[in-house]
Amino acid sequence: MNLIVALKAEASPLIESLSLSREEGSDSFPLFVGDHCNLIISGVGKSRASAAVLYLRKRFPQPNQAWVNLGFAGHGKLEVGKSFLANRVMDGESGEAFYPPQLIVSKIASSSLLTSLNPLADYPEPIGYDMEASAFCLSARTATTRELIQVVKVVSDNPANPVESFDRSRAAALMKNALPSIHPFLEKLEKLASKVTPPTELLNFIEEAFALKPFTQTQRHQLRKLLNQANALGMPEEDARAILESSGTTREAIHELDLVLEERRLLS
Repeated sequence: MNLIVALKAEASPLIESLSLSREEGSDSFPLFVGDHCNLIISGVGKSRASAAVLYLRKRFPQPNQAWVNLGFAGHGKLEVGKSFLANRVMDGESGEAFYPPQLIVSKIASSSLLTSLNPLADYPEPIGYDMEASAFCLSARTATTRELIQVVKVVSDNPANPVESFDRSRAAALMKNALPSIHPFLEKLEKLASKVTPPTELLNFIEEAFALKPFTQTQRHQLRKLLNQANALGMPEEDARAILESSGTTREAIHELDLVLEERRLLS
């Protein structure tokens, strides 16, 4: 599991509770690792969140890992200290929306979340407000399946307790108090990830497919997704291999495989 956390104060209780250790030599971002979890402190803002996802994706390239953006957010209704799971993440600039699938039964409340470039001084709607989640979701889509991309926030400010009055010295305690409700969700998400992880045979075939043509890194991510879909839709490996081998360019190979899979998607 990969956790993207903006601030050290948010991350410290997680690092302690998950028994994570600082990895030396990770100069780009503070990185903490454990047996089944990696945590990176990204810094504040969308660009930092995107860069942190890219860094972790390259550092730990295994497919179908769980990815979670975890940290503080303002909220127009929920009380300070309350955790919520984002069921809709909206980008305040582009208007694009991401809908993390809600497959896990959890006691954590659900709420929409709006990501903006700057902290908001007011709370116009009864939803969450942050500065990283939309960029995190957009970047994480290149690394794993939608079901394994989730955003969990702890309310740090609301109309009765505006952001300018937030006591940063209480940040670690606020996060620590929220962990009893967050940890069960993370454990269930990790179990879900283990169920959707491709079998060894499929992973070996994906590596073989990469060697058929000079695919770029972006094309490899696209091809991995398509081959996972091909496996789920029951396409024999030899059929997928034949499409890739008979295609001219790498772009044509991906396009033709996608077209064949689209027919299977419509019939499934």
